Amino acid sequence: MPPPYIVGEPTPKQGEHHTSINALWNLKWKKRAGLGIYPFTEGKLEDLEEVFAHFEENDLKPPYNFEEYSKPFFPVAEKLENQAKEEEEEGNIEKARELWLRAACVWRTARQPCPMAPNQHIAWSRQKVAFYNGSRLHDAPLREYLIPHYHAKPGTKEMYTSVPVSVRLPLGAKPGQKFPVVMTIYGLDGYRTEHTRSSTYHTTNGFASIGVEIPGTGDCPADPNDPTSPDRLWSSVLQWIHQQPWVDTKKVVAWGVSCGGYYAMRIAHTHKDMLAGVVAQGGGCHHMFDPEWLEVASHMEYPFDLTQVLALKFGYDDVEKMKIDSKSRFSLLENGIIDEPSCRLLLINGMLDELFPIEDSMLMMQHGSIKEARFFEGIKHMGEPYAMPMAIEWVANLFKGIQSDG
Repeated sequence: MPPPYIVGEPTPKQGEHHTSINALWNLKWKKRAGLGIYPFTEGKLEDLEEVFAHFEENDLKPPYNFEEYSKPFFPVAEKLENQAKEEEEEGNIEKARELWLRAACVWRTARQPCPMAPNQHIAWSRQKVAFYNGSRLHDAPLREYLIPHYHAKPGTKEMYTSVPVSVRLPLGAKPGQKFPVVMTIYGLDGYRTEHTRSSTYHTTNGFASIGVEIPGTGDCPADPNDPTSPDRLWSSVLQWIHQQPWVDTKKVVAWGVSCGGYYAMRIAHTHKDMLAGVVAQGGGCHHMFDPEWLEVASHMEYPFDLTQVLALKFGYDDVEKMKIDSKSRFSLLENGIIDEPSCRLLLINGMLDELFPIEDSMLMMQHGSIKEARFFEGIKHMGEPYAMPMAIEWVANLFKGIQSDG
């Protein structure tokens, strides 16, 4: 039986922002866009207001037609790209970088929550181009690397694929220097192209920063419907990380955010010998798959239909099948992983998380190795704005206590 969730009894309820795109913008997104908070990092409110003015007259209501939703973003993003090209040709690098990343933000919003329509797949492709065109112009450049999937499962689509990651070294990095590494494991709708802000937090602390996507998102080659595919994925990524000359191999931390927190909880157990520690921020492990939870969480805090997006992410073509099937296959409790030894693991979240229940982080404390935790009362998913600074301090202190490998 599921628990009586802290956010409320498992009865369906709907946030007002789910009634239309206009409601989503006015109740939730406009404020975030003005503050430059995800998913609007590196964007400008004026760019998005131009798009959402279109929806004032042509509002969309659920179930959303994402082909129609994405269309008005295209001319705005293309205008920003053309301006970026002109500025770059004239040698105005700082302005060009800003415009490229503003365009990437518009493309990102067009493909939210994940590419489901043809236009959204185009927007995702163009987001990547705009993002890397801009991020390479930083004083500490952020670049894409393609990691061979060394541990791909033979005879599957994983074979002969690569794992794309975003990599950024601290400003002024020189050949021969070695750095502690933070590997950010992204979530349901945040991909490696959202890595600028988090990598800045890490590089300013002297850490190298790597962003990687989870199965079923972005360009991740791991089979989303195979519960064991992430283990092969992390084996390939961590093997590559440990081979890089700029990596202090004794100081590698994985930091999973949101749905990436599920994979953080898993990697802390399955790859404990390759990691100094793990942060699981806003993640789930067991009750996130409760059919009752999937009903109540579907239209709460998340901007769109959470269960629909989770089903696509985990490789299900039918939401009802996921509700029946996913817990027995993907729960870290059901498959015994959380009862195994782990490396140091920090669990951090808001007590009122409406995407992945706080009960899952609490459950982790009752199994396996001793864990560390910080939960924020009255705060929702991810525990922000309090979680990030505390987790960074935890990582920095962890690295200080470990002798470098030279």
